[in-house]
Amino acid sequence: MQHHSLRLRKLHRRALLLLALTPLTGASFAAQPTTTASTTVPASANTQPVSPVIPSGVTGAQSSPSEVTPVSPSQPAPKASATEKSAATKTTTTATPGKKSGTSATASKSTTSTTEETVPTETGVRELPPIYVTAPTRDTQPLDTTATTTTVLDHDDLENNKYALLPDALQSVPGLAVVTSGMPGAQTSVFIHGLEARQTLVTVDGRRQPPGFSGADDNLANLTLDNVDQVEVVRTPVTTAQGGGAMGGVINLVSLSGKGITTPEGDAWFEAGSFDTFREGAATRGQVGNFDFAFAGSRQDSSYPALSPGDADFGAPGFAGQADQYRNSSFRGNMGYQLTPDLYIDLHAAYSNAYTSSPGILLFPDPTASLTIEDWNLSPEVVWKVNDFYTTKLYYIRDQQRIANNDPFEAQQLVSFGEVPQGFQDREQLNTDSVDWQNDFQLARNWSITTGVQGDNRNFYVDDNNLGGRILTGNQNNEGGYISSQWQPLDGLNVLTSGRYDGYSAFKGAFSWRQGVTYLVAPTQTQLHASVAEAYTPPSIQDLYFSSALGPILANPNLQPETDLGWEAGVAQPFWDNRITASATYFHNDVHHDVEDVDTPLPGAPFAETPENVNHVTTDGVEIGLQVQPWTTVTLNGYYTYLNAVNDDTQMRLLRRPRNTVNFTGTWNPLPPLTLTLGGTWIVGREDADAATGIQEDAPDYFLLRASANYQINKNVSIWVRGENLTDRNYQPALGFYGPSMACYGGVKFSF
Repeated sequence: MQHHSLRLRKLHRRALLLLALTPLTGASFAAQPTTTASTTVPASANTQPVSPVIPSGVTGAQSSPSEVTPVSPSQPAPKASATEKSAATKTTTTATPGKKSGTSATASKSTTSTTEETVPTETGVRELPPIYVTAPTRDTQPLDTTATTTTVLDHDDLENNKYALLPDALQSVPGLAVVTSGMPGAQTSVFIHGLEARQTLVTVDGRRQPPGFSGADDNLANLTLDNVDQVEVVRTPVTTAQGGGAMGGVINLVSLSGKGITTPEGDAWFEAGSFDTFREGAATRGQVGNFDFAFAGSRQDSSYPALSPGDADFGAPGFAGQADQYRNSSFRGNMGYQLTPDLYIDLHAAYSNAYTSSPGILLFPDPTASLTIEDWNLSPEVVWKVNDFYTTKLYYIRDQQRIANNDPFEAQQLVSFGEVPQGFQDREQLNTDSVDWQNDFQLARNWSITTGVQGDNRNFYVDDNNLGGRILTGNQNNEGGYISSQWQPLDGLNVLTSGRYDGYSAFKGAFSWRQGVTYLVAPTQTQLHASVAEAYTPPSIQDLYFSSALGPILANPNLQPETDLGWEAGVAQPFWDNRITASATYFHNDVHHDVEDVDTPLPGAPFAETPENVNHVTTDGVEIGLQVQPWTTVTLNGYYTYLNAVNDDTQMRLLRRPRNTVNFTGTWNPLPPLTLTLGGTWIVGREDADAATGIQEDAPDYFLLRASANYQINKNVSIWVRGENLTDRNYQPALGFYGPSMACYGGVKFSF
């Protein structure tokens, strides 16, 4: 299926032709911006011996067995200091074995630390603490035992680079195409290894976040990094672990925790800069007795320029002004209580309210258009360590997404023909109730099993003030079961096997499976990994149920899930006492039943379209990485991704998937209190649809450069400056939508 903004653009062009022939009638289309919610889950890990593992990132192999530090998905994982790790990403092709760490409600959670140093082992090889992740397998375990291609942005990466929003941080991750249709806050899509945005799942502490009407995360553009300790980006199909929507991969936000901080702490910060931007926020976390808490919130106000040359061929006037207002209020927090040594309960909450006034696409501006997305999420959980071999956890999620859309494309039609925009408005609401029961069994020293059930119930409706009332209402539910096994038959060899079945009320069920293997060649510390998986993505509510009079677009309740046979293989090799790591991964996805809008002309509606399971899509390519730490104060990361994403039926490339992407980051600590960062993204060889004609064409390449400087004045005060698009590149991340010009910001944080 075409990306949502492309669908709207196509509808707009056709509506212009219709308007040229007939008077505008009460047509309405509910534009689906892009929304998610936020929840968190604490679940700590047992302290268990594991085989030698090579931690991900710039350096290192453990040359002797170690113990897994107790870690929870809702707390910071053990880290090296800022000078002993990669500056912005820890990427691995996952090859080392090791017994999976089980979960325990009693294991203590580590707190954020930037002082932990690497140490030499008996063989003289530097050793780094392993990095722990949750997203690939649902359990907190060393990254190198997951048989996935995963990147971790840890707490120091996020803090040092001063990313304002999650999409900003994702720009530094290889294998992704992060596309924002205009200024910050506009619709944002993430394409993992060339797969669709709706095939990327967002989770918080391993918990699935409900997708929006479009099937993607409709609030991704507005997700802040409040109370976030690290971001895990899995670029491997993991539907068996995370369910439908994880066909391309998973973006998992790991929350901070107050556990172990017996003297509560907090901070307040303020930032100001370009585009009349003001950002402010506060956070606090700590533990009092058996009660722990961590809360954070922020607010951003910006006024981005809205520039358009117009299009005389379509009668669209030019427009220039500060019309693109952006306001975003966000809160995320968690609190828990240790009832007994083996029983822990918690409650996680998140709220987001974002307003964007968008002038629409480049050629057809509409200064009256606006979009408001409100999302709140509550999630209680119980974690019980029954005995040393069995831990169970049960969580519930209540999520509500509400959208008020002053449809820019309908209003633009009136502007284009010299009329006064009326600002047609629709309101959309999606309520989701989810339950997940997970059970972890440690059957033997080298064998563990995870099994569970998960279900969702979704109620939705759409009101349109132009059509005079409710135009859509419905219900959808699904139930599924999953099982996974991790087995270490030999030292250095780790085997992962998993399967899942999900049944849906709206269409037939789907079965998925995954087989992965990792192997460490001990003499050379070479890491090898391979994975093959059958994954799926369910049809979206928009495609199943929502017919639009504009176009028109007709719903298709007979759609079936999209399926993917995806596989990958990779290698990573450390050199020079683990100061250099070179890695390469080949990936391939074979997608069937891909959903596409198909022309279905009707009497009086020659441009009608219906979503159908028609396409066969192939994406494949290579990720190459090089991480270097020449000195303890300098870390450098460079990544190159080659991607070939093609619709096999038409032999045309998929839109907005660059053939070549280069990401690089660097960190330098010239003085103990001073941290300097530099990062860039180079996009080369992409195709997109022309904003006026809709014809697929080459899109201009572009390069974005960012930098930041952070100075710790004392233990209570720090200051920073950051710059975005430092080359002042005039670029369009999506054709027809300009990105921000060069911008500079400065801020201060007070800690107490």
